[in-house]
Amino acid sequence: MLAGFGKANITPPLGTRMLGFGGRDRAEGCKGVHDPLYARALYLEHGGERALILAYDLCFFSREVADRYKGALGRVLDLTPRQILINFSHTHAGANTGMWSYSDYTMPDIHYLRDLEAATLRAAQAAGDSAREADLFTGIATTSLPLSRRQIDSTGYALWLPAPEGPIYDRLPLALFKDDDGRPIALIFSVSCHPSTVGGHLISADYPGAACERLNEYLKADCSLFLQGVGGDTKARVIGEGQEWRSGKWGDVEDAGEIVATEAIRALKAGLSTTPPALKCALEEMRWPYAPLPAREEFEHIYNNDQEFDLKRLWAERMVQRLDRGEKLPTAASVLAHGIQIGEGTRLLGLEGEAVAEWGHIIADFFGGGVTFPMGYTDGAALYLPVTRMLPEQGYEVESYYEYGAPAELAPGMEEHVLAALERLKAKGIW
Repeated sequence: MLAGFGKANITPPLGTRMLGFGGRDRAEGCKGVHDPLYARALYLEHGGERALILAYDLCFFSREVADRYKGALGRVLDLTPRQILINFSHTHAGANTGMWSYSDYTMPDIHYLRDLEAATLRAAQAAGDSAREADLFTGIATTSLPLSRRQIDSTGYALWLPAPEGPIYDRLPLALFKDDDGRPIALIFSVSCHPSTVGGHLISADYPGAACERLNEYLKADCSLFLQGVGGDTKARVIGEGQEWRSGKWGDVEDAGEIVATEAIRALKAGLSTTPPALKCALEEMRWPYAPLPAREEFEHIYNNDQEFDLKRLWAERMVQRLDRGEKLPTAASVLAHGIQIGEGTRLLGLEGEAVAEWGHIIADFFGGGVTFPMGYTDGAALYLPVTRMLPEQGYEVESYYEYGAPAELAPGMEEHVLAALERLKAKGIW
């Protein structure tokens, strides 16, 4: 196997709109930089197959943006969309790169998108140019960082509060590539937890950036690459040790990063397993049905009701506008499932959306043994991806469909669509 690592700074200019917190994102742009943002790239080649794994210190892309960047990468590197996996750390202190209600459904800053495209190409080309023979070592640690944010009250409703008994995905998969001299080329690691530790108008990679820096120090190489897992319904435990989530400080970001890095280093010291290389890439599109769509009159009622939440009114107005232009609203969400096999029994499996923790267990259980990197925030973000069990509980992850412009919440039974997509990916060589 050949492996190469590349990195480019993607810190936005001051004044660039941010993405991740509602009121802030609709007001003014970033005012300073606490720590820089990066795009990191891992290029792999083996057995006639090639793959590019991109990790951004950003919240997410809309599919329109992801497709644009994959097109640019394909033009320069002659790669197809299935060979390019994009993942986002989901920091809430980065630049706006996605269509979201809190940015009034408007496209991100075109100048920043252009700069980001150039940086992406630099990182990818650096990874390809530095590719050299590599050995692969893999393993799975556990992490104590995630804490569920869905506390179920006495009526069975999910509140946005710390829930120590709530489901989390606490596995911390690792994949280390070393050259013939034993020097690290790249370390992939993944945690399933929201990087929404701090608010405010300072740019930051949040805890994933702090963890990468600490791991780079340990490995004595700038080679760490963080992949966000299935953290759609969890937050960092460091700000949830109480009855409510507290506003995080920069020390909390460092503490969270140190927790993850320490857990990863412990696994590295204990020794990872030598893993024979096996490279394969596959991409599948799923259709997740919505619940019955509201009638036009219902959208109009919400739009004209001053008592409604302003973003819900904006969403309803947008639905009416789509109907007025003769558009038929979709009855199902398009969600991508992306698999990249990197070694025997070792695979990355990403869903295009804010996947909740239970998807991690479903995906890992499907593949059985080996090392699985279950991820959300891959190739874009369609909407929050709950599981059927959560629908009667409601709560933010179920009710926030409108924030992504979906016409209705998801219908039950999404598990069967994911399992069917996993079977198709397996038939294409993801095992």
